Amino acid sequence: MDANSHPDTEEQPSGTDVVGLLLRRAHRRAAREFSRQLQPLGIDNRHAGVLLQLARDEPVTQRDLIALLGSDKSTMVRNIDELEARGLAVRRPHPTDRRAHAIQPTEAGLAVLAEVRSRAEAANDNLLTCLQPDERAQLLHLLRRFADAEERSPDDLS
Repeated sequence: MDANSHPDTEEQPSGTDVVGLLLRRAHRRAAREFSRQLQPLGIDNRHAGVLLQLARDEPVTQRDLIALLGSDKSTMVRNIDELEARGLAVRRPHPTDRRAHAIQPTEAGLAVLAEVRSRAEAANDNLLTCLQPDERAQLLHLLRRFADAEERSPDDLS
């Protein structure tokens, strides 16, 4: 049997069982629900994502946000500019890196962040109604493990 062969007992994935496609469909569904929850706040998913990252204890730079959110530089600059224009975030000199700015939430940003967290919980609840409580826990555990595997080398996974 060659490397591309499958035993007769092993089922090959159908077009709807491809991991990447399923994750993409799940992401679209989750993004739509989160967007629906955020609509009354007048912000969108990308702004919420930045605000959630700004809640860290350590200073967060634009470069950090790009890495954390998988964004590109110009999109991140626009997102931060928009949050600043709305009074939700501010750029300040970084405490330890004079070449960088720390992006911080304002008091108004922290208030919106609290509401974002509440609405994210509501979105999660709505999205997971199709699962039993033990299935929800298992899904979250598996998704964390799957997402974290990207951070490790293939040697670490064995």
